[in-house]
This record gives sequence, C-alpha cells and structure tokens, in this order.
Amino acid sequence: MKIRLTIISLLVVVSVVLSACVQQVTPTPEPTAAPTVPVVVQPTDVPAPVATDAPKVELGPLLKIGQIGMMSGAMALYGSQQTRGFELGLEYASGGQKDDAGHWIIANRPVEVLVRDDEGNPEKAVQIARELIEKDGVEILQGPVSSASAAALTTVALENKIILMVDPAASALITGLYFNPYVFRTSRTSYDDVLVIAKYLVENVGSKFAHIGIDNAFGQGSGIALDYAVKQYGGEVIAQIYAPFDTTDFTPYIQQAMDSGADVLFLTWSGTGYVTLFQQLADLGALDAMQVATGFGDNASFAAVFGAAVGQIGLNVYHYTAADTEINKWLTEKHLEAFGEPPDLFTAGGMASALALAAALEKTGGDATGDVMIPALEGLQFDGPKGIYFIRPEDHVALQPMNILKLVNIDPGLDAQGRPTYAFFETVYVTAFDELKVPCTLVGEYASRCGDLPVPTP
Repeated sequence: MKIRLTIISLLVVVSVVLSACVQQVTPTPEPTAAPTVPVVVQPTDVPAPVATDAPKVELGPLLKIGQIGMMSGAMALYGSQQTRGFELGLEYASGGQKDDAGHWIIANRPVEVLVRDDEGNPEKAVQIARELIEKDGVEILQGPVSSASAAALTTVALENKIILMVDPAASALITGLYFNPYVFRTSRTSYDDVLVIAKYLVENVGSKFAHIGIDNAFGQGSGIALDYAVKQYGGEVIAQIYAPFDTTDFTPYIQQAMDSGADVLFLTWSGTGYVTLFQQLADLGALDAMQVATGFGDNASFAAVFGAAVGQIGLNVYHYTAADTEINKWLTEKHLEAFGEPPDLFTAGGMASALALAAALEKTGGDATGDVMIPALEGLQFDGPKGIYFIRPEDHVALQPMNILKLVNIDPGLDAQGRPTYAFFETVYVTAFDELKVPCTLVGEYASRCGDLPVPTP
C-alpha cells in the first residue's frame, strides 16, 4: 500500500488553552518606526583575545536577560535548543570577548542569562517573568517555547515597559491580537509555515482542506493562517478541527477529517503526540484516503515520526544542511564541538534572538530600556544563521528564509567522529527573507500601523 504524504511545517509549541491565562492590556501610544538599517555583517570567525599592555576599558553594568522556556516535559527538547542557540549567539556577537567572570560582553556590558522553566504553563510564565524583573533585575525577556505563554507574557512586557523577544513560539497572535510595542520576535509566524507551501498543495493535490490542530494559541493561530494561505491560491478550509494537547486517542478527530470530503489534511501538532497521531492516521487509512500535510521537525524524533515518508517534499523552519551561510557554518561547527551533534530545529532561532538583541544594544550604547530599544529594533536588518532577517517596523514580525526540503534518507548514519549527521534531506528551495508576503494582523488601536502591508481578508 503506497502511502501518499506531503509534509509541511507547523511545529512549535504550546501548552494550555490560551483563553484561560492571557489578559487584555491597554494599548500605549505607537512608537515612531525607525528606517531600515544596513545589514549587520558579523565576523565569520570568533577572534582569539589578543594580549595587550593597553589599559582595559571599564565595562558597563551587568545586563541580565531572563530566558523563559519549556525546560521540562514534552517540549524540553525545544527549550534546550532555545538556550543553546541563544548562548552561541551571544558568543558570536561578542567576538569571543568575556569579562573576568566569564560573561560574554555585548555593547561593553557583560551579559548574564537567567534561564527559567515555565513548564509550558502561561500562568507560571507570567509569575516567573515578574520575579525575574522585580527580584533579579532582568532588563530583557527572551522566549518562550509555548505560544500560549508568549501571549501571556506580552502583558508583562507592557506593564514593565521591557522588551520581550519571542522565539521559538510561532503563533501569529503574539504579534497580532496580543501585540504591543514592547513585543518583538525572531521566530517565524504561523503564516510563514503555510504560505511557503500552500501554493504547491492547491495546484498539485487539491483545493479542499481539513485541519487538525492543538486547541490553543498555536493551533488556532495556525488554523487562521492556513485559511488565509489556501485562499490566496483558490483553495478552501472546509473543516477546522481542534483537540486538547494531551489527546491520546485521535480517532474521532481523524474520522471527522476523513468524513469532511477534504483532499488534504493539514496537521498542526508538536511534541510526542505526533507519533501517536501518525500511527492512528495509518491505522484508520487516512494516509491512503487523503494527502496528509505537516512539517519536517526536530532531528532527535524525526525517524520515529517520518519513517514512512522517504521521497516526500515538505516544509522546514530550519535545518543546518539547508542554510548556506557563514554564520550557519560557524554555528554548526561550534555546536558539534560543544554538544556532539548538529544544531536542531530551534537552535537557529535562539541564535537569531541573541544577534538581534546584540545589534540593537550596540545601537543604543548598551541601554536596554524598553523605550530606547524599540526604535533600535524596529526596521533592524541583520545576518543570522538562516540568512537575512528583517524586523518589520509596523508589527515587529521577523521576515526570514523558509525551506522546502525532500526527505531522501531516514537513517543517514554518523560522521567520521561518530557523531550523528541528521543528513535527512535534499534542499529543494529556500525562500528569500521577504518573499512570502506575510500579512499584518494587528487589530484595534494598532491596526493602522499595518499601513500598506497585506492584511487578511474576512
């Protein structure tokens, strides 16, 4: 029995239902958008410190960054990728310079990263963030993994006028419905995921779509994005189906999709539930009855989920073999050296967050105050591991390259040093950073900021 399977991406992370824990906030006046700045070209090699008799420059005060992620539970793998990438990003941006205590130096300030585990719980994320700010003196927040937690943290950012740099959480709602001027992202959005391959699906598979997603901010945001993307090419989502994150029996949801008459079943899921979901899709015959589309995910769990998909083409957020950049080469070498394996799905995002913050801090002379950082980040264009990134001044969405890959090897083996290669793919296509025309989804007081950007139609 030949399994027809087209794979697309929408992996990221979520936890509890968004409405249970996110507060609405009062908008603040719009900042003035800064003009686009030239590409920040980072050095390709971290230089070794040079001995000198010159007097040391006095360093500024310690800069504390609070990093919130899912460091335990089902998404702990993503939290680890986030923290590793961010640390390596600071090393790269610092040029290898440390203070006597071992902190990387950015904009003449030693940087200390305080990592905290929110367990994917938005209420805990808010509690942790407030403690980091009020007790630990944190000046910037970064993360989290969970889109629901990220949406909740936007309130904390506004209340404290502190920058929240989001990555890896992907829900478009973070820089849409829950946007405020202190919220930025280097993570892609749900729209990136579907826009990069919706055209292929409509033209080559069928025009009617069903969607199974997690019943939270990530899944719901992805459903909205899918509806927008397929409409751009004449398709239609005829069944939006949501299931709790802790679902173990997907049978009723799969049956609903099969009964809908859809040509394509699009999945928005993450974590260990993906394995169960695919097993039950096969057991019910869904993989034969319709095209199933989802995303090429993290390296560690890849074989367990996608073992039957060799030869298929799908979407990918980041894979180290697809990014032909000097920064990615540096990241890959450093990651292999430090951790014995290549960087993974969200490692690049953690690094991109660090590089964006570092570039902004250089512009502000090390001033991390939210109102000072906003114009430094708005319109920022910089080189990152995937290529060029651009933070739109209007809505703080980070435009960036996305991948279409072909799965050619489910068991690629080890390198000469006995380390996993995870060389699963051939690269089919890598988009330009500004190719996908990601829509602006601001609402209410902020809707006018969208200006001439594309916006979703009702």
